Amino acid sequence: MKLHQFFGVLLGKDPYRIESAPLKLLPKNGYNAYFPLPFQSSCRITLRNTGQEATSVWSMVNWQKFDDEETLTPYRLHAQFTEEKPAEPLGTTLLGALGGSGFVAGLFHAVRRHDYRDMIWHTGGDTWLIDGETNPHVLRGIGSEDVFGHSFGMYPEMSDWTGAPHVVGLNADCSEVVTYRFFGADSVTFNSSLSLRFGTRANDMESVLYYYKAVDNDSPAANTPAEWILTGPFDCQTRDDFERAEFPETPEEEWPAGWEWGGRHLTAVKTAPELTWIDFSRWFRRDATGNTGTQPVDAAAYAETVIEARSDSEAVLRLGFDDWMKVWINDKLIATLRHDDGFAAVEVPVTLSQGENRLRLKLSNFDNVEWRCWAFSCVILTADRTA
Repeated sequence: MKLHQFFGVLLGKDPYRIESAPLKLLPKNGYNAYFPLPFQSSCRITLRNTGQEATSVWSMVNWQKFDDEETLTPYRLHAQFTEEKPAEPLGTTLLGALGGSGFVAGLFHAVRRHDYRDMIWHTGGDTWLIDGETNPHVLRGIGSEDVFGHSFGMYPEMSDWTGAPHVVGLNADCSEVVTYRFFGADSVTFNSSLSLRFGTRANDMESVLYYYKAVDNDSPAANTPAEWILTGPFDCQTRDDFERAEFPETPEEEWPAGWEWGGRHLTAVKTAPELTWIDFSRWFRRDATGNTGTQPVDAAAYAETVIEARSDSEAVLRLGFDDWMKVWINDKLIATLRHDDGFAAVEVPVTLSQGENRLRLKLSNFDNVEWRCWAFSCVILTADRTA
């Protein structure tokens, strides 16, 4: 990324004042970073001018030297810039899919509005999918203004941990916003992986994600299906609705080419998992308004995949999800599961036949403590409990 993007100056704007704990921008005379930059043996900082004109630069670096025998923290600072211009009308934008062990220190997020059908921050909220390989759990936000410490809009106010240094127009008239959140001691930790996405409308989106990751530490290998076919959604408000068989329970050649739901024309989706995760909300959003209106609720959808087995064998499916789930192997229903009190993981023993085995899952989504999170993680464990 460019220097000004690292410091939170987004949307191609001239420098503006920023007053956060780790970054303080004085537009006339200084970019100041207070992120710790730990290193064990060496550190090199280079400022590169890629423009056509010569510039004058003054810099200052303060550092602390420790005794050679001291072993410092294994965590190193990373910063990742992403942009979509424009983003999908009813999709998600990926701020980062991180492997290994670490923690998120904070983020900047910027939106330039083109879609005036709803508020600039009514995007579908944020979804954090954490540690699918080892201990699947989630964090789920409702709307982007809430994520950044604002409510009922974003306003040009700043503090150490949350703020909006650039805002054009207020409330329904807001057309541009750059906002930040830093976590301080309450960082979002991950032990094997993390995926962070924000919902989108057809607006320009830019983000910077700041995180610390342990050196030479990547996600542990996990046996997760390489491809899924997603179908739905289907209305699901009651247990009877959930028990009702829908067309994905029939042979694939009998499926319709497309269907209407939530104001959208939908078709079956072939997708690879992100880390170990499938997020139905990425594909099956409603064409609706309001912070919660876009997020499907009182609905269910199906995911199908193929598991290859070298021989007849026993295995375990480790599934992380909330609400209600059904599990089939080769069209045989083997489990009906309920997590009404929030996201949790369960292990389901399965018997696999030599060759291809078709795994089908059905997952509901209700308005509950996970703020309509509609995602699951799937890892296949062998008999010796390894992935």
